[in-house]
Amino acid sequence: MNKRNYIGLSTTPHDSALAVVDSRGEVVFAEGTERYLQNKRAIGSPPDLLRRTAEIITRYCEPGSELVAAFSWSERREASMRRMLEGLDRAQVMLERQFTTPPAFACEGVQTGRYMTLAHLGMDLMSGAALDFEAARVWGARYTGISKRRYDHHLAHAATAAFTSPFEEAVCAIVDGYGEDTSCDFYHYHNGKLERLSHSPPSSHAGLAASLGMFYEEICRTCGFDSTSGEEWKVMGLAAYGRHDERLYHLLRSLFVVDGLQLGTVTEGRQFAIWRELYHMRRKKGEPALQAANIAFTAQEVFTDVLCELLNNLRSLSLSENLVFGGGCALNSSANGCILNRTGFRNLHVSCAPADDGNAVGAALLAYREDHPELPAPARFQSPYLGSTMSGETLSNLMRFSEIPTLVDCKGGAPERAAWLLAEGKIVGWVQGRAEFGPRALGNRSILADPRSPCIKEEINSRVKFREEFRPFAPSILHEFGPQYFETYQESPYMERTLRFRPEIARRVPGVVHEDGTGRLQTVKKEWNERYYRLIQRFYELTDIPLVLNTSFNVMGKPIAHSVEDVIAVFYTSGLDAVFIDDIMIEK
Repeated sequence: MNKRNYIGLSTTPHDSALAVVDSRGEVVFAEGTERYLQNKRAIGSPPDLLRRTAEIITRYCEPGSELVAAFSWSERREASMRRMLEGLDRAQVMLERQFTTPPAFACEGVQTGRYMTLAHLGMDLMSGAALDFEAARVWGARYTGISKRRYDHHLAHAATAAFTSPFEEAVCAIVDGYGEDTSCDFYHYHNGKLERLSHSPPSSHAGLAASLGMFYEEICRTCGFDSTSGEEWKVMGLAAYGRHDERLYHLLRSLFVVDGLQLGTVTEGRQFAIWRELYHMRRKKGEPALQAANIAFTAQEVFTDVLCELLNNLRSLSLSENLVFGGGCALNSSANGCILNRTGFRNLHVSCAPADDGNAVGAALLAYREDHPELPAPARFQSPYLGSTMSGETLSNLMRFSEIPTLVDCKGGAPERAAWLLAEGKIVGWVQGRAEFGPRALGNRSILADPRSPCIKEEINSRVKFREEFRPFAPSILHEFGPQYFETYQESPYMERTLRFRPEIARRVPGVVHEDGTGRLQTVKKEWNERYYRLIQRFYELTDIPLVLNTSFNVMGKPIAHSVEDVIAVFYTSGLDAVFIDDIMIEK
């Protein structure tokens, strides 16, 4: 019998992705579609692209293996999306009957809903077609067709969260914008299996306010940002500059009704009134972002309070002290940093890709476990370095033909050379090995700087990233120094939680301390990323500071760099002082 490989396809219209799990159950490749296309979020693009998919099969699938395509939405999606379109049509008719001029915020909601719903249907029609076509071309006469399996969207989230966790048993919370019938689901993970506990009941599509994910999207728009482009990050960054607004808190908190593990909402009329009020509060184009800081702060409070209420109810079941958390809402690092302190859980795991891109991994692992139910699920650290490498051929051509006088082969000494430059105050691009899967740069596709400089944030935002001045930067810290630098330190391997700096330490590293005294940290261990650990270790020897400033290797509005060409373009069109691509260094 041929070996069987599993290709996971995350087919949400935003953040689609493709993953490969081999015959041993190892995740050998995972990458968001946006990276290859260099199109932020790759909205409407299927994950199995022509030609690109052939490259992935050739490089990462075992030769001649049978292929299983695992999809991150079940067969129910098409019917659900068609009901959604019917509901949107009814909403449009209702608006036209009730208003001479329908409210702009309601029309905007209908238009956005219709576009994304049609995109869902389009993904169902397209996804998997190129995979089938390219597999036949690559395998030739050995090709026997692809078996296709579909999985519930939230179950795929839960598989990503649980099967990549270091726990043998846990409870699992999935919270996102919307899945199949609900925005929340809860599972008990034990004996390598996921058992559904309870979930919020199906809502009418007019009642989608029973969703923390969609709530945060609306707050994103209220603050003047673009939720379609995934700018919820900006709300978290802006919140640190705001204060609690008691009236707004009660208005927003009144949207949600928590009953055990069920998340409900108020009547449609009450929702309509709240959305209308938020629409009138929207920051207008050209107005300073800080004008919306109190909205961001208060909404973040509501988000965290409702989330922790649900998680405390989950903990009260006394099934486990371990929590795995997934879904798009698990990208809220500010809330993640509060979970262990505000619930009874002892340990928390959030994967490197908890949102919809990560479902490519979850779907593939579900298919593997379906074929190997007798095997224990491994409880170990899952490396996030699952993406593409820099092209050796292109890098060789760069060395041959570029005639850049400052291009140097570091011959294995790149980490130490980079540490010297950082200690001298240089801003350095650091590209090595395989790309990270998920939205965070974790030392393989990073821009690095010295955290001791009080003006480094402003310099990088204005000269390198070209983004808003209130956006913070993350510290990558050697694990052994974590308790010395952070109050109630927790390991954060994927930069997934925000913790508070110790006040006496914060003064030493102002470049990575946000306005509220926190930092979204990345824990670095030698066994996880040896070269990045060496770099920070050498920086510590030079400066007595065991952490560096780390941000993703991109400019605002673009995905993280994917190719040598992308890296060089960012380097020469930004204020970077030097760039390392594996062992090659270029200085300006």
